[in-house]
Amino acid sequence: MKIVVIGGTGLIGSKTVASLRQSGHEVVAASPQSGINTITSEGLKEAMAGTQVVIDLANSPSFEDKAVLEFFETSGRNLLAAEAAANVRHHVALSIVAIDRTDNGYFRAKRN
Repeated sequence: MKIVVIGGTGLIGSKTVASLRQSGHEVVAASPQSGINTITSEGLKEAMAGTQVVIDLANSPSFEDKAVLEFFETSGRNLLAAEAAANVRHHVALSIVAIDRTDNGYFRAKRN
């Protein structure tokens, strides 16, 4: 199965990619460093071709309230559009325990 891991070169993403590859999956470790950028949409169309599952582990480069909200809104919108165009069947997003019980700006943006 082809799986794209957004944030696939990060702390959690690199471990996820390794585990999925050990299980025999074709995995794309997507990040701006690998030429796949959810903010600019660079490389998204190509990465999504033939993909069945996207695991979204993206993390904002900023923790400032407005910037993090813009990051997650733009990234999510571009990613979901690319997935729809490629008929990706499953989108898995990393969540945070008790995210709904805090007023932290990063958590609010992630929740939205």
